[in-house]
Amino acid sequence: MRQFIVRQFPVIKLLLAFLLIGSAVVWAQSNVEPIQLPPIKTVTLENGLKVIVIEQPSLPIVQFSLRVRVGAIHEPTDRTGLATFTASMLRQGTTNRTADEISEAIDFVGGSLSASADVERTDVTARVLKKDLQVGLDLLADIVQNPNFPEKEMGIIRNQLIADVRSTRDDPESLASAHLDFALFGTIHPLGRAMSEQSINAITRDDLVTFHGVYYRPNNSVLAVAGDVKADEIINLVKKAFGSWQKADVLPAPLPEPVKLQGYKVRFVHKPGQTQTHIEIGHFGLAVTDPDYIPTILANYVLGGGAFSSRLLQIIRSKAGKTYSIFSYFPSYSFPGYFRISTFTRNDQAFETLQMILDEFKKFKESGITQEELQAAQDNIAGSYILRLETLSGLTTTVLNNDFYGFGMDRSRNWRKLVRSVTLDQANKAIKDRFDPENLAIVLLSDVKILEGRTEFIPGVSLENVNVVDWLEPITARAKPYQEFLAALAAPKGPTQLEWKAQISPDAKALLEKAFAAQGGFEKVAQLRDTYAKVRGSLFQGGQEFKVEGEVWIKLPNKLRQTVKFTGGQSTVIYNGAQGWVESGGRVRDLPAQSLAEIRESIELDSLLFLWNVARSEYKFEIVGTAQVDGQEAQILRMTNDQGRSADFYFDLKRFVPLKIVTTLSDGKTKEQLLSDYRQVEGFWVPFAFKTLEDKELTDTFEVVEFKVNTGVGDEQFEKP
Repeated sequence: MRQFIVRQFPVIKLLLAFLLIGSAVVWAQSNVEPIQLPPIKTVTLENGLKVIVIEQPSLPIVQFSLRVRVGAIHEPTDRTGLATFTASMLRQGTTNRTADEISEAIDFVGGSLSASADVERTDVTARVLKKDLQVGLDLLADIVQNPNFPEKEMGIIRNQLIADVRSTRDDPESLASAHLDFALFGTIHPLGRAMSEQSINAITRDDLVTFHGVYYRPNNSVLAVAGDVKADEIINLVKKAFGSWQKADVLPAPLPEPVKLQGYKVRFVHKPGQTQTHIEIGHFGLAVTDPDYIPTILANYVLGGGAFSSRLLQIIRSKAGKTYSIFSYFPSYSFPGYFRISTFTRNDQAFETLQMILDEFKKFKESGITQEELQAAQDNIAGSYILRLETLSGLTTTVLNNDFYGFGMDRSRNWRKLVRSVTLDQANKAIKDRFDPENLAIVLLSDVKILEGRTEFIPGVSLENVNVVDWLEPITARAKPYQEFLAALAAPKGPTQLEWKAQISPDAKALLEKAFAAQGGFEKVAQLRDTYAKVRGSLFQGGQEFKVEGEVWIKLPNKLRQTVKFTGGQSTVIYNGAQGWVESGGRVRDLPAQSLAEIRESIELDSLLFLWNVARSEYKFEIVGTAQVDGQEAQILRMTNDQGRSADFYFDLKRFVPLKIVTTLSDGKTKEQLLSDYRQVEGFWVPFAFKTLEDKELTDTFEVVEFKVNTGVGDEQFEKP
C-alpha cells in the first residue's frame, strides 16, 4: 500500500511545474558549486534517538520533526492501514492529556501538531513560535511516547479512514492507480496491498498498542529540530523530553520479490457509465540509493517528468490532443519500487492513446535522449532541488531524507555536482537498463463496453489476455477473463437460491431458524421474489418537519426503485444492481458510489429480506448479547459482510422478528431503526411502523399504508429513466 500522489488538479500541477522550470533555469545554469546549508549538528542520545539540529534563525519559528522507521511495509497482511491508523491516533489522547486538551494546548499557541504514515516511515511534526518551543516539544514527546488509544476516538479515526477508502474508490485516477499497484505487486508485497474497509474494521486497540510498542522506539527514530534555536540548548531540552523513552530491538520489514512481468499484463476496471478512460502503465523501478537513480530520474524528466517539456506531453497532448495531462515518475523508496505513466482520455480515444504511449515509450528506449534534453533536465532538477531548501519544512524534510536513506548531508551540498556530472552516455545507459516498454502492467478504468467489437485489445494483445474486475470489488479481488466477466455481468447478482452458505455460529443458526419459522418457514422465504410498500411519514431536519409520501419496489436479489413525493416536487431513485440514478425536476443524474453502497445496504438490512443473506458465503452471523427494547427482551444477532460492515438485529424472543436494527454510519454516527406494529401479509410478518434515530436524535418516522409481496415487477422498472 502507498499514499496516493495528489493528482486531482492537473492545471495547478502543470503550472507549478512550469514555474519551477523557469526559476530553476534562471539561477542554476551550469552551477556546480556546493550548496550552502545552515549549521547542522547531530548527536545520538543514550537510548539511541538521533537528534539533528538545524540552526536557521531567520524566522522566529521552531519545527520539531520526528521520523520513525515504520510504515505500511511493516503491517500484517490482514491489517493494511494499521500504520496510518496508529499515526492518526497519536493526537487522540495520551496517559497525560485527552484529545481535547492536546488540541487546546497547540491551538492556544497558534501552532500545529500532526502525524502521518507513509510506505516506510511515519512523521510526527510540531511547529510553534520560538517562545513556545517548550510547548511544542512537550506535546510531541507526549503523543509519541504515551498514546493511550481511547476506544471512542478509535471510532472517529476508523470512520475517517473508511471515508478515505471510499474517496479513493470514487476518484477514477486514484482507483486506477491502486489497481496498477496490485497488478504489479500482488498481495505478497506491501505496495500491492490496498487499505480496505475490511482491513480497517479488523484493527483492534490491541493491534494499535502492539504496533506502537514494537516500532515506536528511540533507536528506530530520528528527531530533527529546525529554526531559531541553538544546538546545545535544544539538545538538553530534548534529552529531558525523550530521555526516559526505552529502546528495544526492531526487526526490519521483510520485502518479498514481486513476480517478474513477462509481456503485457492487462487489468481492466469496469465502471459502468464512465465516459473517460483512465490509463495507468507501469513496471518495477529502483531504490533511491541505487547508483543509477540520478541518471534515471534525469531520463524520466525527458520522457514524462518534465511537465510541458516532456516528450509524452508534447506528443500525446500538444500534437495529438488526446489528453490534458500525462506524466511519468519513479517514487523514492529505500527499496525498488515502480515506474508509472498516468493519463486519461475520452473513451473513443482510449486505445489509440494507449498505443501512442507505448510507441513513444519504445522509441524512447531505442533512441535515448539528446544532449540538449539532458541539459534541460539537469537545469531543472539541479535548480528545483534548492527551492526545497528555502522553507523550514522543505529543509527539515530534506535533512531527514538524507539521514533516512543513509546519504549524509553531503548529498545535499553536492547535489548540483551529482546531477550535472551525469553524462549523456550514462543517461542513455540508464534508459536501456531501467525502462522496459516490452514488459508492463497496464490498467484501464472505463466502461467495459469500450471493448465491444474489438478483435484485439491492442495489436498483439488478445482479448483473452484481458482480465476484468468491477470497480466496486476490492482492489485485490481476482479479475476474470473478459468473456467470463461478460457472462457474470449478464447473470443476476446475489443469491438466486436460498440455502445456508454464510458463516453462522451455532447459537445464531438456532435464532435464524426460529426467524425463518416465524415467516412461514425456509421454503416460503425462498419463494420471495419482490416486495412493494406504500408509505407516508415525516423527515426531521434543522428543527423542521417535512411530510412525505413514497413507494418502494425491491426485486431480489438487489434491485430497488423508490419514488418520494413532497411539497413542491417528486424524486425517483433507481438502482439496477450495478448502477443507479436519481430523477428530479426533469433531470437525471448518476448516483455516486456512496449512494449506491447505501442502497445496497438498505436492501440487505430489510427486516424481512435480510434473511436471504444466509445464502451469501461472504456473510457472518453471530450472537453478541441480549438487551431490552421498549421493555421487551431481545437477543442481538450481528451480521457482518466481507467489507467488515456490521449490523445488529435485536430479535423479539416471542415472535422472533427484529425490533431494532443498529448500524454505524460513515460519519461515525450510530443509526437505530425501531420497528413495530407488526402485521401479517400473505403469511409474512411485516413492520408497519418505523422510527429512525441518529445518535439518539430523531430523523424520520414512517408508517406503511400498503404492502405486497411477489407482485411480478419487471426489470424495465429498474432501467435508467
